[in-house]
Amino acid sequence: MLDQAAVVVFGAFALLFLGYQVYGRFLARRVFQLDPDRPTPAHTMYDGIDYCPAKTPVLFGHHFASIAGLGPILGPALAVIWGWLPAVLWVVFGAILIGAVHDLGALVVSLRHRGRSVGEVAYYVLGPRARLLSLLIIFFLMSLAMGAFCNTLADLFLNYNPDAIIPSVGLMLLAVLFGLSVYRLKVPLLPATLGALVVFAGLIYLGEKNPVLTYEWLCTPQTRQALEQARDAKPTMGRPGFSRPYGAAAAIDYFKAQGRDDVVRELGSIKDPDTVLGRANYAWIGALLLYGFLASVLPVWLLLQPRDYINSFQLYFALIALFVGMLVATAVGSEYAKIDAPAVRLNVPGAPPLIPLLFVTIACGAVSGFHSLVSSGTTVKQLNREKDALLVGYGAMLVEGALAVLVIAACVAGLSQFDWSDRGVYASWSAIGGLAAQLNAVVRGSANILSHLGIPTGIGSTFIAVTVTAFALTTLDSATRLLRFNVEELCQAVGLKFLANRYFGSLMAVAGIGFFAVVPAGKALWTLFGTTNQLLAGLALLIVSVYLYQNQRMYAFTLVPMIFMLLMTGAAMIYNLIGFYREGKTVLWVTTVIVLIMAAWLILEGITAFLRGPQRPATIPLEEQPAAQEQRERAETVF
Repeated sequence: MLDQAAVVVFGAFALLFLGYQVYGRFLARRVFQLDPDRPTPAHTMYDGIDYCPAKTPVLFGHHFASIAGLGPILGPALAVIWGWLPAVLWVVFGAILIGAVHDLGALVVSLRHRGRSVGEVAYYVLGPRARLLSLLIIFFLMSLAMGAFCNTLADLFLNYNPDAIIPSVGLMLLAVLFGLSVYRLKVPLLPATLGALVVFAGLIYLGEKNPVLTYEWLCTPQTRQALEQARDAKPTMGRPGFSRPYGAAAAIDYFKAQGRDDVVRELGSIKDPDTVLGRANYAWIGALLLYGFLASVLPVWLLLQPRDYINSFQLYFALIALFVGMLVATAVGSEYAKIDAPAVRLNVPGAPPLIPLLFVTIACGAVSGFHSLVSSGTTVKQLNREKDALLVGYGAMLVEGALAVLVIAACVAGLSQFDWSDRGVYASWSAIGGLAAQLNAVVRGSANILSHLGIPTGIGSTFIAVTVTAFALTTLDSATRLLRFNVEELCQAVGLKFLANRYFGSLMAVAGIGFFAVVPAGKALWTLFGTTNQLLAGLALLIVSVYLYQNQRMYAFTLVPMIFMLLMTGAAMIYNLIGFYREGKTVLWVTTVIVLIMAAWLILEGITAFLRGPQRPATIPLEEQPAAQEQRERAETVF
């Protein structure tokens, strides 16, 4: 029975649900002691730009879309090369015992410190040096992560999924209209939601029928003519040639088979800036950075929150449809119901060792330090009631774990047996190719599963591609805003308060992201992101543990996961450090060394805090507390 994908997915979902009902509620009640009567920073610090209370479904959608992104999709798609069983076990138990605990803990300590980020909270529980170290580590992490996201998004739009461009860009405009309708025109949430979802579905259909070939805009007239003629070409060498969605990768394969080396050379690669794809790649990165800047400076209710809210319904549908599709595939005895991949595969040609690399390759699906930044960066500023922290903080992480399990199933059952053969995409570590190529494997596998629901593979492929790209964009805009907060806090920490504004902070944020977006690193950049991300998760758990210890509460439930994460991540970083040095990847090697030194210093600060014994944490200056009457007036302007 364990060779049936539906059985594995159902069992994983049952464990995740049980984890929420039992362990999550225990943590909320006994460890973090959520108080429904305590006013949240969204009310006490209300400003209508960043601090703005939101209805629970809207906030859950925003938070879930922000933490999901490419992480729970790309990480599991890479990690299944070691076998599906280790990947599923790490996702399920990692999410219940570590990831969701981490997310809820970061949200709670931020609530207790007036919506400050975990970097700022470090000042109150560890001291001023810890704050500076935390903020610097966070800057490196988010710049790395979003640099990898920008690179992968540009690759997807150019090489594999130009059909996702119209719905992805259209959703930005739709989100602005939704925000204006709900918050300014006072349109009820339900009809506004239904209208937005209908329009979004239309955008997906329009994108599938009209893929936007942006790389074609930079081609010579002769190559554009060849591309036009090739679109109606018949399949070549037993496989579809240059057919929908007309990605550059399909075009290059087609022209290679035709012997048109002139066209292949002109199209080139996204890694070569002297070719069409290289120039188009830089143009897309620039466009994505501009979008991130605008999303960072605009009020949260105008773009960020409504975009994530609308996006969340797309992912809910994808989760349900994939699960039901697997059930139908199992009932009809489809080839896509059976798991073709090995349960455990330790000797993968060219691959790094399973332990500790599994625990950093699958980051967001099991535990992610980036989530602490979302929880304490944007989510805490919109939380209406403290008791909602359980659903938003703990629950959203488990739903992300469910997404990661479905991605694993799509890769190990939704793909053909050829993909798992000695010549397939999972034949070796090098056969995996780039990050976008691996995401394309997820799209293909998912589309095959959705076909059992009567969804044409073309529409299914576009829908999953839009799901992937849209959630990468939601993470990009949220992360740019978080990085802006980080830069503002850094400026205040070093005495440059005149630079602590949203425009300078956003400019520095996109500069940091842009730097890593153009580093030619491929999977190495994702691996570095994974290690840095998981290191931040361990450090965030350290801050939460010290906070609980100082307030004389049960801290073992965060301390044990912290120790595990720091040990696994430290081993993975040292392994990667040796590899970066041997391969001459100077930027990645230097970055790893810097992060390791700062992390070791921060750990020493945490140990010192424990040795000092329980004591009253630093308090927030009295002058920062708004008057009670002002709090009530601000709350009344929202509800």
